[in-house]
Amino acid sequence: MRISENARVGNRADNVRESNAAAVLATIRSRGALSRAAIARATALSMPTVSRQVAALIERELLRELPDRSPNGAVGRPRVPVDINNEVVAACGVHIGVRTTTYGLADLRGGVLDSQTFETPGGGAEDALAQIAGRARAFLRRWPRRKIIGIGVASGGATDPTRGTLAHEGLGWREVPAQTLLERATGLPVRLDGHVPAMASAELLFGSSTGSGSMLYFYARQMVGAAFAVHGRLHRGPGRASTIAHLPVGGDVRCSCGSTGCLEANVAELAVLRKAIRAGVLTEPSIRLLREAARDGDQEAVRILSERARTLGRAVALLRDAIDPDVVVLGGQAITDAPDYLPELLDSFAAHTALPGTDLVRVTGFGPDVQAIAACTGLLTQLYEFPLSVVPRVFESN
Repeated sequence: MRISENARVGNRADNVRESNAAAVLATIRSRGALSRAAIARATALSMPTVSRQVAALIERELLRELPDRSPNGAVGRPRVPVDINNEVVAACGVHIGVRTTTYGLADLRGGVLDSQTFETPGGGAEDALAQIAGRARAFLRRWPRRKIIGIGVASGGATDPTRGTLAHEGLGWREVPAQTLLERATGLPVRLDGHVPAMASAELLFGSSTGSGSMLYFYARQMVGAAFAVHGRLHRGPGRASTIAHLPVGGDVRCSCGSTGCLEANVAELAVLRKAIRAGVLTEPSIRLLREAARDGDQEAVRILSERARTLGRAVALLRDAIDPDVVVLGGQAITDAPDYLPELLDSFAAHTALPGTDLVRVTGFGPDVQAIAACTGLLTQLYEFPLSVVPRVFESN
């Protein structure tokens, strides 16, 4: 049984308890340490209900009590503050890319405790996933005292979280039952998601966009992608993987679809490196070497990276005008690893957007940890929504 299915199974009383526990946990996560009385006021739950849910969450090691603030002689525990217990429970994340796979471990507040990156295994999908599972087990052995709620898997391929399948053209994988294979190999629950929706979810749960009315998340690295959220909920259409790869941004670069001017064909990392090699800037495909050449004053390298930034800004403007979000978050190493070119991206955005206001754009605060935290976030979102169901099932099975 999948985590999401198990978490929703139960009678009405169980669902009410689950909802109340989630409300208590969410309130403390957003506001910090609170007394039981303060939680009751914030959630409009009764004191007995709050006390029961706090006790259940402490039992699961999701909350912990802090030193008593009650005056001497006070009766009961209404003023004893409780806070997220960030020292016990953690989520593992695996981001599977075409070239590299990143393994991460995150605490309950979204802090990345550890991460490792290795080359993505080649060969058939089943053999590759077996190697990825082995790496994940070895990675988790570095943290023997942490209770792991499961493994979140994020990938740039076409993911189907309901069926647990992954199709990835770049890896040659077609409808691979990745969730089942990884669960069998690791003995842990696995949550599968596309990597751009996962990154957007991380912004909603832990980033600076928490509480925003609507958010557009824009990603660029080896691929491009976007996700949209309203009132803290990610929009998921009927398709498994929406795409902005073929957004028309101009230019004469021919795309694999046969057209010219497609966004991904212009700004994807490999496309940029091909331009640099053709221009004689590089002899091997390395984004690090391209940036070093630009910093050393190679004007052709500067031109290539500037052109990429301006094209990204134009694409963000097109999406902003179509959706009109309250905030736009930019992520991916094409942006976070190129801070010198961010002003050009923002200038291009301002020049091409038709809507008033340009101060709604911000860069993700996750930086190079974005892949690791994104992969972990699906499980952590599940935990915050269904804390009583997710934690016991996972820990009883370990």
